[in-house]
Amino acid sequence: MATTGVGFRWLDLLEKEFDKACVELDTSITELETEEPEVVFASRQRIATLSSCFAQLTHKALTIFQNSAKIEVCLCS
Repeated sequence: MATTGVGFRWLDLLEKEFDKACVELDTSITELETEEPEVVFASRQRIATLSSCFAQLTHKALTIFQNSAKIEVCLCS
C-alpha cells in the first residue's frame, strides 16, 4: 500500500498547488480588469477550461490510484 499512499498524497499536493496558482492568476488578472475587460474575460474563460481539464485528469488519476489500491490489497491477501 506504500506506492498507492504516495500516489494519493501526490495527487492531493498537486491539487492544492493548482488551486493556489489559479487563485493567484485570477488575482493578477483582476488588476487588469478596468483597463482591458475583453482580455480579462478571455483569460478567465481559458482558466476555466484549464481547470476543467485538470479536474478531469485528477479524477482519472484518482480512479487509477483507487484501482491500484484494490489490486494491492488483493495481492497482499
